[in-house]
Amino acid sequence: MEQVSEDVKRSFGPVMDHALEVIRTEDMPRLTCFFCREVIVGYVDELQRHVNQHIRNNDFNPSSIFYDCMIPKCKSRYDHFKSLKRHIVLQHPVHSTNPADSTEHNVNVDLGSDDEPCIKKPRIQIPASSSDDQAGYTTGKTSTSSLSRIKECLSLGICRLAKDVSLPQSKITEMITVCETLVRMLSEYFQENTQSFLEKNEIDQTSQEAVLFLNCFHLPDLFSDVSTSAKQTQFLNKLAVSIPNPVEKMLQTREDIRHVNGISKRVRINETFTYIPVIETLKLIFRNPQTRKLLDDSQENDQFVKEYHTFRTGETFKKSQFFKDFPNAIRLDLYQDDVELGNPLSSRAGINKISVFNFKIQNMPDKWNSSPRSIFPLLYVTAVDAKKHGYNKILQPMIKDLQKLENGVTVYYGSEKFELRAIVTIFCGDTLALHEIFGLLGPSAKYFCRICTIPRPIFHENPFQTFPLRTKEWYQTNLAKLESGEITRSECGLKQGGCILNELENFHVTENFALDAMHDIAEGLIPLTIQLVLSHYYKTKELGMTIDYINQRIHMFSYGYIDKKNRPSANYTDEMLSRPSTYRLKQTASQNLLLLRAFPFLFGHKVTEDCPYMMMIGHLINITRILMSLIISDHMLASLEEHIRLYEELFYAKFKKRINKNHHLDHYILCIKRSGNMKQFNCLVFEQKNKALKNQATTCRNFKNICKSLAKRQTFRMVTDILDNPFADSITYGPGTIVARESCLSKAFLQPSIAVVFIPKKVTINGIDFRSNLIVCLKNAKDKNYPSYGIIREIVVIDSRIYFLVKLCITKLYNDFLQAYEVEVNTNEQMLNFEDIHLHTTFAFWTPYGSDKKYISRRNYHRDY
Repeated sequence: MEQVSEDVKRSFGPVMDHALEVIRTEDMPRLTCFFCREVIVGYVDELQRHVNQHIRNNDFNPSSIFYDCMIPKCKSRYDHFKSLKRHIVLQHPVHSTNPADSTEHNVNVDLGSDDEPCIKKPRIQIPASSSDDQAGYTTGKTSTSSLSRIKECLSLGICRLAKDVSLPQSKITEMITVCETLVRMLSEYFQENTQSFLEKNEIDQTSQEAVLFLNCFHLPDLFSDVSTSAKQTQFLNKLAVSIPNPVEKMLQTREDIRHVNGISKRVRINETFTYIPVIETLKLIFRNPQTRKLLDDSQENDQFVKEYHTFRTGETFKKSQFFKDFPNAIRLDLYQDDVELGNPLSSRAGINKISVFNFKIQNMPDKWNSSPRSIFPLLYVTAVDAKKHGYNKILQPMIKDLQKLENGVTVYYGSEKFELRAIVTIFCGDTLALHEIFGLLGPSAKYFCRICTIPRPIFHENPFQTFPLRTKEWYQTNLAKLESGEITRSECGLKQGGCILNELENFHVTENFALDAMHDIAEGLIPLTIQLVLSHYYKTKELGMTIDYINQRIHMFSYGYIDKKNRPSANYTDEMLSRPSTYRLKQTASQNLLLLRAFPFLFGHKVTEDCPYMMMIGHLINITRILMSLIISDHMLASLEEHIRLYEELFYAKFKKRINKNHHLDHYILCIKRSGNMKQFNCLVFEQKNKALKNQATTCRNFKNICKSLAKRQTFRMVTDILDNPFADSITYGPGTIVARESCLSKAFLQPSIAVVFIPKKVTINGIDFRSNLIVCLKNAKDKNYPSYGIIREIVVIDSRIYFLVKLCITKLYNDFLQAYEVEVNTNEQMLNFEDIHLHTTFAFWTPYGSDKKYISRRNYHRDY
């Protein structure tokens, strides 16, 4: 019950800032915003959330405007929003204001109707929180609409509770039962106390008035709309008008033996998969008019320097006739991965492996598109069925919907006509998955590269030799020869049947110019290179690199606050370094990326600056940094090409190895030119979505028709995320205090008219934590060649605006051996608005062994200087 109670605390409170914006019901109360004149469907709680959104967007200063009651024929005006809320509850407890009737009217100041004096408030606004006390009383008789609002608020809370896929439906039902019991006991308690009062005052309890009064304590079932998972889905349907409904598709039926009551019976088993219609999902996503405006991302091309940012900046977009006709069409990234839901060490390992398909919308800004909430489910099928029936048969319903989207699907949002036009631009996934879906032989085949036609023997003989790219003509010619029997599969690397994705008008597997840096670099070249380099150092006894020393350096190094979650594990053994070809490193992709950046700091003092092995690490750091960047210029591409050449020359010379991922490096420059930066197609954000699937399976432990169960719950989770609008800025404040100006560190930078300020311990902006002692990158760089940094000393919030008091740092030089900037802390301080700081990440000082100098190691490049 502790888990349930924590979820309830999180769920029952402010619910869904944007959920009620899409309600279509006619009988809901409606209010009008005094600032933007937008009609708000809901009562004062929804108006509160709407005003909070204005405050977060800095649309107005809360201390310098009047709060007008916009209900027709009411001309009340207040200095405080709480006074306006109290006025609406007391004077307008039940109203059915029609939006058409909400016209602007002259407002007279009526200070006499407000019980709060009109005084000048301090110029401070504590960050808006919709947990403000709401007036929960009305005058006169209790209205049915008030009870409906209570019921709807509780229903939304239950839906947000059900959003957590790690919580079984049985626990949600148990929570509903507890709440119903509590409501009933409270009703009985108040009724008994009222009866005692009537009896004490000798009031006839049998009179009609007394009976009607006592009957008011009998509340109806407040949770009847969300008592089951089906009713929860129906409730969300009312909010969103229509939500995607997972469709179970039949593959075939087979016979099996099952034991029922100890008796063996022959039963028929349906082999199915579950598909979430992509058209219905897109309809729901673009219900929000603000989200529809984000489709126009043409401003990203307006740069003086040529940069490869999104897919729109690549050659494929610029040369496509489709995008010339429809430049703002929805660009979809599809993704596939196999997820093991059971215990991988048990005897059932592999039986519960699920093949998962998701998609992402490329048009959305990166600051929102890197969250798992922006990844949407598409299809679930067991890996056994996928292998048995093939992906061409499984992807048929999805392909039909995508073909409709290529031609355009007209939808209506109210009176607005909108055309959903979407195409698949990139298919993401690991090498094994893409070869399977694209109808190619496996990565161990003779023709192992899906970009070019280099044979494996030639690659082993001369890895720098280039071969022609695979094209549509090459694919169609070789597939026709394969189908007719003229050539074998090993002579072309293709499988019979081809790929069903080629039936799409604007996509072909030979034009899927995208490579995954997570699998190629973070899980491929980085752990292999680090293990081989450490193996060399370990075997060179004069360096003194023992296993204990290596583990101690990795464990004791100070990685900083931002990287503490990904700190590498100190789990090296003698076998890993003495026989690296047999024993592999046991680190995650994020741990490998961090260990690579920290490698010169950890072991650089043991070798000379001209050590070729450390130079190899340095080239790999630069390769990774560029490939993980969101913005890549032509100059960076030239630098990337040089680093790849130098890294491969050293790698081949020192280790004599030839692996597929080394060859993939040679195609990254081509892919960046064709499709934009490769980070947008990185599988890291997609694989974060798999955690929810594992949590659901681990908690519920129900693998009967697991694909249907996953689709239903994940769709429910997706709908609540969409109603919360994943494509909007999210700013949350940690605990803090209100202090006088003289008591804060920033007093010298604050105006004397400011009496008090709000000092939070931390601020989280779009998932990035900002707190004291963290290092940020400043936009106003004095040196155009180096980025500028500052240490956060204090965070100040004034009138809902965020300010940082930073201690400035001087960037002295770039250390080519450590691949980091050397910085020096200055005594000067500066007060900056959060718009003056790059919000993509924070940093920490790193110090090499035996030195007191401070360095900043960057993960990737941004438009910082």
